Amino acid sequence: MAERAEAAWSPPEPRELPALREHLAGYLTTSVAHLFTSAMVREGRGTLRPIGDPDVGAELMLADEYRRLHQARLFYVTSDITPLVHHAARNLRDRWDIEPQDLPALTGFMLFAEPLAIYAREDGKEVAIVAVSWGETTLISHPDGGIWLTFWSATDFAAVTAKFRAVGFPTAEATRLAHAQNAELTWDNEIYMPWGATQAVVPDEPGGQALDPTKVSAAKTTIDWLRVVHAGWIFCQPNGFTEVADEHLPKTLRKRSARAGHSTDPVRVLSVSRKAPPRPVRALEPTGRTVGVRFPVAPFLRRQAYGPNHSLRRWKVVSGHWRGPADAPVRIGKKVNLIDAPPPGHG
Repeated sequence: MAERAEAAWSPPEPRELPALREHLAGYLTTSVAHLFTSAMVREGRGTLRPIGDPDVGAELMLADEYRRLHQARLFYVTSDITPLVHHAARNLRDRWDIEPQDLPALTGFMLFAEPLAIYAREDGKEVAIVAVSWGETTLISHPDGGIWLTFWSATDFAAVTAKFRAVGFPTAEATRLAHAQNAELTWDNEIYMPWGATQAVVPDEPGGQALDPTKVSAAKTTIDWLRVVHAGWIFCQPNGFTEVADEHLPKTLRKRSARAGHSTDPVRVLSVSRKAPPRPVRALEPTGRTVGVRFPVAPFLRRQAYGPNHSLRRWKVVSGHWRGPADAPVRIGKKVNLIDAPPPGHG
């Protein structure tokens, strides 16, 4: 997977995310979305495969996703914090122990201003994975419940327009149809994980996997993507590197969203904290070099004990500190440390 390669992706502003979610949810109810999803299920694309008729399976999957988007709390990861998230993700192992309390919201939709992942499709063109939605699912029944994640790619409007042109539509009309019949994002792939699953085992099942409530259902690529999402969730927790701000919906959009039954909570925006360091930063290094960038010193992730008798654990960003002027460009180094220490008394 070409994780950091360049791909065409023009992200919306945080204030535009509620309207994007509304448009995307509406698209899932259209016949175009049903035809596309049914074709993908029939061709065995994606990770999870409903048993039975592809048309029925597509209908169930779209309705399930619509419900998640409908209820989702919105998150926006800015371009300046994305490098920290990616570096932390590389240090996460395939041992999750994810429980509902580990998520920033039980049902959510998180958009990345820079792609969370990029891969090359069959024709060699790069596809940018730029968003993820998550929440419980009605398609799989597990005694303890679980979480479904849907990954979204930036819609390739140029390719859709080219298909309309190929069947005789003029360029202007082909472009209009491409945008009228598609949302800004396209359902790309998915994962299912029972709560508390401790191991992410990727079965070798071409053509998708049957829904199994007892197993983590994922592909190699989606496991890699999950690491980035997991790191994003961790960075939603209070820490010394992340600034969290709420972008409230405009009054008109808030009323419209409420009438449609969508969540009207503000968009939670994650960015690099620009707060001044607790002690003055020297302009000159001992060598006489001027510090012209801002960089994190020794941030790391730790499995921290909490709960009754410290018997539970969750990932936490443990703050180091920032070096350099507060308004300087951010530079991310090569290393984010990982500490996975057992709780006291559980060594």
